[in-house]
Amino acid sequence: MTGDQQWLTTAGPEWTHVDVPAEVVESNFVTGDSSGRRLTVRYFLHSDGSVMVKVLVGSETKGPPGHVHGGAMAALLDETMGGTAWMNGHQVVAVELNVTFKRMLPVGTRCIIRSQVSGVDGRKIRVEATICDEIGTLYSSGRGLFITLDPSRFTDMSAQAAARSQTPGSAAAGTRDTTR
Repeated sequence: MTGDQQWLTTAGPEWTHVDVPAEVVESNFVTGDSSGRRLTVRYFLHSDGSVMVKVLVGSETKGPPGHVHGGAMAALLDETMGGTAWMNGHQVVAVELNVTFKRMLPVGTRCIIRSQVSGVDGRKIRVEATICDEIGTLYSSGRGLFITLDPSRFTDMSAQAAARSQTPGSAAAGTRDTTR
């Protein structure tokens, strides 16, 4: 096991590794890269409901030379905040994301994202997160508003996506013409 792989899989005794289901990981923009060239992600849950995500950012996350694209950082925050809501029993989708970039994140950095649910008001779930390096340098922070959905909606969406992926010419299947 390489030093990076060992770092990814190790957390303090107060953290429990979360095995993310294969159907969530496979082909997912943030967690679906098994090559290590984009993002390598491991989730950990604390007994207080907060989440820690350890991330290795690879060369295919590049935006500005030698640095991670801001969209990749925003995607990490979105995925982590949504995952935090789900791990705390809220089946949600994002409706609003606010990302603040503090400094450029160098490619190859070992990142730690910390996230927690900051408020629940009916179907509205508010979550906050930060991306830091191992020594605590803050690179970006995010706040998100997520809305809970009826669990059957996720089953319906999964079935529709599976049907589209098996249909010839599936790239256009299920899309709407928004120019009219």
